[in-house]
Amino acid sequence: MGPVRFSHLRAYGRSAAHGHHARTAAEDDPTYSMERGTAVHALLFGTRKVCGYPGAQRRGKEYEAFAAAHADTEILTMAEYDKARRMTDAVLASSLAARYLRGVVETTMLFRWMGMDCRATPDVNSPDHLTELKTSASAEPVKFTYQALRMAYHAQMRMQQIGCKDKRPCFIVCVESAEPFPVTVFEIEKRTLEIGEKLLVLWAERLKACEAADVYPPYCQSVFPLIAPEDMELEYGEAA
Repeated sequence: MGPVRFSHLRAYGRSAAHGHHARTAAEDDPTYSMERGTAVHALLFGTRKVCGYPGAQRRGKEYEAFAAAHADTEILTMAEYDKARRMTDAVLASSLAARYLRGVVETTMLFRWMGMDCRATPDVNSPDHLTELKTSASAEPVKFTYQALRMAYHAQMRMQQIGCKDKRPCFIVCVESAEPFPVTVFEIEKRTLEIGEKLLVLWAERLKACEAADVYPPYCQSVFPLIAPEDMELEYGEAA
C-alpha cells in the first residue's frame, strides 16, 4: 500500500475503518476550499500552474477540451482563482511570514519509524525550521489554535521532525480565506509537539495491529447507548 502518511494516521485516529479507507481508496473529489488551498500553495511556491476557467460551469464538452489543453494545470472557477491569487498576494506581502517561507519547498522525505515505511512532505524545509502553509476560514489566533489542534497539525509537524531526524522549530503560516486576507504566523511549542507525537504513536499502533490482523472495525462494534446529559434542558422549536 505504499509508505504511511500523516493523513493515513490521522484517519486511523477516527477509526480503523477510516484509516483503511484512507490507505486503500482513491482520494475524494476536492471541495472548493481544498482546491483553493492547493492553488494558493502552487501560486506561492511555483510548484504547479494555476488558472481560472472562463466558462460558467466546469463540466461539459467545452470544459473537457479546456482541461485537456491545460493538463498540467490546477483549474479553478474564475471566482476561486481570483480569491486564491489575492490570498497569495497577502502572504507575499507579509513581512512576518517571509522568513519562514524560505527553504526547500514540497520535497518528500522517506524514512523508517516504528517499524514502518513513512513519508512526509513539508511545505518548507529549512535547516532552521519547518513551515506549513494553511488556509483557513479564520486566522484569528484563538480560533485557529482550536482548529489546528482539532486537525492535529501539531502531530503532522512532529511527523515532519521525525522525518528530518531532529527537532527544529515548527511554524504555521495561516492566511484567512476572506477579505482582507489577514496572515498570522504560529510557532508550535515543544510540549504541543510532544502531545502530537503521542497521538502519532497511538494511531500507528492501531494501524499496525489492524493491518496485521486484517481487521478494520468502525467506531464501535456493539450497540451504543444514547443518553442525554443530566443538565440538558428542553428546547422548543424546529429541529436543526
